[in-house]
Amino acid sequence: MGFQQNMRQSVLVTGATGFIGRRVMAKLLAEGISVKAIVQPETAIPKEWEEKVEIIRGSIADATVVGKAARDTGTILHLAALVSDWGDEARFRECTVEGSRYIFEEAVRYGARVLLVSSVVVYGDAISKKVCSEVTPFGKTFGPYSRTKQAQEKLAWEYHEKKGLQLSVVRPANVYGPASGTWLHDVAPVLKKGLPCLISGGGQNAGLAYVDNVADLILLAASSDAALGRAYNACDALDISWKTYFSDLATMLQTHKPRSLPWFMAKMSAGLFETLWRFFGIRQRPPITHEALNLVGSDSCFPMDRAKKELGYEPSISYAEGIQRVREYIKGNTDI
Repeated sequence: MGFQQNMRQSVLVTGATGFIGRRVMAKLLAEGISVKAIVQPETAIPKEWEEKVEIIRGSIADATVVGKAARDTGTILHLAALVSDWGDEARFRECTVEGSRYIFEEAVRYGARVLLVSSVVVYGDAISKKVCSEVTPFGKTFGPYSRTKQAQEKLAWEYHEKKGLQLSVVRPANVYGPASGTWLHDVAPVLKKGLPCLISGGGQNAGLAYVDNVADLILLAASSDAALGRAYNACDALDISWKTYFSDLATMLQTHKPRSLPWFMAKMSAGLFETLWRFFGIRQRPPITHEALNLVGSDSCFPMDRAKKELGYEPSISYAEGIQRVREYIKGNTDI
């Protein structure tokens, strides 16, 4: 990757055990970089991290834990956030917003650089209306995840502008790959039950990004002076539709072809389910939400021009290779 010489001192990673976080950690360790990670007390640590990673047990929502972890740190890769299209907004805010505030405060205190992993959901309803470049204004949000990711990124830029936080932001699109929760483990049972997962035929651009490509951009942006004060979309910019992707998954899972729902019916169903779920206080996510519909119901177009021009970035894993790795993962995990 060539980021080693530019990565400052020890690197602190939040969200290290997550889907993207594990790939970031693997790449850091492969380069021999000194790494620390904040990990929840109940979360198991991968064997390959033993004797290589300094583990700080606790939550980013605990200021004491963050203060301890940030000491003697040059770079903070901040991936931790509550990720779901449904849930208690107070929990989202505690982790994603208030936890981030502690990260930013300690980064300013110790002069550490922060790479914030945001999300394309910050564009809100602009996703369904236009091509979303990094200068597209944030639009209307549809749920606690997009609302708190917007609030998190706005807070980061506030710290950058008012307190001198050394900041770069990466906004991943729809990240797929082996072990993906959202775009593999959550989709598999829907396909197996023969339930609809496509909207209006599924011809919309899926806005996919392979997990290793996203990890590469995170590390490149975190180690590049040109990336300071900049935000970058992380999307492979492929001409792959949701129908193509979900059909590929269905073939691998040897199950039903993906079924479709008309947009107006999906929109109506999302409103009905969300109303009922709130009324009865149901914690499990509804079959469809406005948050999810915003991503799968229209073209997801997030150009990569800025990262290519300013950082020389190019995605290294093609869709063919990425989907083959997913296929191998499914073969080795019969419980999916």
